[in-house]
Amino acid sequence: MKIEAMTGAMLMPARDNSDLTNERRTIWALLTGNFIIGTGILLPAGMLTELASALAVTVPQAGTLHLVSGIVCAIGAPLIAAFTSAIDRRTILTVALAFYAVGHAVSALCTSFEALLMTRAVMVIGAAIFTPQAGATLGALIPPERRAQAITMAFVGWSLATVAGMPIGGYLANTIGWRAAFAIMAVLSAISVIVVWRTVPQNIKVAPLNASSWRQVASSPALLMVLAVTILNGSGQFTLFTYLNPSLKDSLHAEPWLVTSVLAWFGVWATAGNVAAAKFVDRIGASTAVSLSLVMMALALVIWGAGATTLGFVLLGAAFWGAGTFSSNSMQQARLAAIDPALASASIALNTSAIYIGQGAGAAIGGGLIKAESMRSLPWAGATIVLAAAVLSAFAGTRTNRA
Repeated sequence: MKIEAMTGAMLMPARDNSDLTNERRTIWALLTGNFIIGTGILLPAGMLTELASALAVTVPQAGTLHLVSGIVCAIGAPLIAAFTSAIDRRTILTVALAFYAVGHAVSALCTSFEALLMTRAVMVIGAAIFTPQAGATLGALIPPERRAQAITMAFVGWSLATVAGMPIGGYLANTIGWRAAFAIMAVLSAISVIVVWRTVPQNIKVAPLNASSWRQVASSPALLMVLAVTILNGSGQFTLFTYLNPSLKDSLHAEPWLVTSVLAWFGVWATAGNVAAAKFVDRIGASTAVSLSLVMMALALVIWGAGATTLGFVLLGAAFWGAGTFSSNSMQQARLAAIDPALASASIALNTSAIYIGQGAGAAIGGGLIKAESMRSLPWAGATIVLAAAVLSAFAGTRTNRA
């Protein structure tokens, strides 16, 4: 199958059953890739205390692993999108995963925090490539009437990373060591290289990006507001999410098994929310769905903050938070593609940057609060920022509808 989207319009042959089967296989392959990418990005959050102890740094210093990866991905995603549009998507996706595999293998061998930080800064270039280009690949492959659902479904991989990847990573760090967790990630990344290479069709091209593409995105109030929503969303969530491990140990005196259980519970709801979003996003619209998710997450963080010392309240907050978390990111991509399909490759790349900017900012905000000995204020700060994202999202939705 050869698919090209060189001008924003999709040149697609009539679809038979084999085409639909190939589409589904591609979606599942990219979902798997996003699971690997998401697990690698979130892995330190599940074992932050263990990393800090083993490498003789403070918890806020260990949290800079998220900050640095956020900065690199934020800068790298649009630059890579700009300079690689002529490359076959299958090639660039598999190269990104191969890069990820090597980076995790090297991480397992690091003997100092500085070495791990530098290795991670280089390794996450693979993440900067994969997630936005997976969305762009589906944008070129899937017809408009199924595109939002396909992109949202592929992002379920990030939710699964919280269900299985991050909790298991935290468990492995507590049982056989953080090095083993990184080594296993290297193997899984290598397997994903094979899956994506064998599944994603050849010769999928996206519209070339030039200075005009970026100017059009920068001059679109609707696109800019949606991107700002992504930044606020990530900042609010990662104010607490980066430090879930030490936060739970502080408020609940949680043993490793309980931390893992809470993370897994969060992940189950994250997956359920993403699957529901994939099913209903085309019915109610991505804009409305994102705003509802943000309100739900703000409420969840308030519940978490109010009942931080009670397991039942923490689990209730985790359920609402998980249900909205990664579905909001995936629907943001669908939202951007709907606003201007011709600029989808650029806007989705910038949305990935916005995600990582938000994650890095949240890690910095949370680290600052911990340094100020205000660990219990993390969920309240996060709720405030996410609520601001919800307000801006609703306003952006009205502007988009008028346009």
